[in-house]
Amino acid sequence: MNHFLRTLAVACVAACAALTPTTHAENAERAPAAAEAAQAAYERGIELRRTDPAASLQAFRDSAERWERIRAAGAENGPLEFNLGNAWMESGDVGRAIAAYLRAERFMPGDADLAHNLARARSTVSSSFERTGGTLLVDSVASWWNLVPRGTRLTLGWLCWFGFWALLAARFAMARSSGHIRHAGVWRSVLGTLCAGWVIFGGSVAADEALHAVRPRAVLVESGVTLRKGNGDGFEPAFVEPLGAGVECTVIDTRPGWLRIELPDGRSGWIREAEAARP
Repeated sequence: MNHFLRTLAVACVAACAALTPTTHAENAERAPAAAEAAQAAYERGIELRRTDPAASLQAFRDSAERWERIRAAGAENGPLEFNLGNAWMESGDVGRAIAAYLRAERFMPGDADLAHNLARARSTVSSSFERTGGTLLVDSVASWWNLVPRGTRLTLGWLCWFGFWALLAARFAMARSSGHIRHAGVWRSVLGTLCAGWVIFGGSVAADEALHAVRPRAVLVESGVTLRKGNGDGFEPAFVEPLGAGVECTVIDTRPGWLRIELPDGRSGWIREAEAARP
């Protein structure tokens, strides 16, 4: 399954390249080749794992950095984030791996391989804090709709929107031509269903975006991070225990170069912005 997702990521990047505006034609031509190079570096890391561990780690890091450059160029899809998370995980960077898996979760909710790898990454976090259970995405929204991928919900919402207005226009046209509507109850049921679908699917996407904007997530990517009482190195630590890479938190305030975060157990404080990655 992981090989399938790596191949799918290459295909997704190629598709994005095909849709790239002509002003970015050079980047569009390079994107599929870059994805293939990132995948090849990952496979090279697997081959060298037993014979040359140091070279294997370097190959995994090279793969991760190549996937990151593809992301920076504008590619955005679940398989890409999944592969990025795998590369960071194999290179030993658990914080960036978890951040990538959480981004992949927005596109691939309920994927068994993703859930397994995310759980494995979380199990390696040395200084973890209790959370309510499940993934951060599901915890933050706490709704059934995350079982359906965001792209699917968005598509269904638009289909319901256009279908509602198209049928409503057809209903009025029939009323004007014949003077009455046959099967009025059926028309009302269908229009009501389309309207409800538009509200549910479109509303869920809007709610996701609002929650993501109001309470953005972050994952620590450095070890020995000190949580401070203020946004500066001169402030006292909020508590003695340093935070390790992979700790997940919520961003509740920002200052230039600093983030105020809240841990899953409710404690809060300030860290440097460079010490965290945003899912």
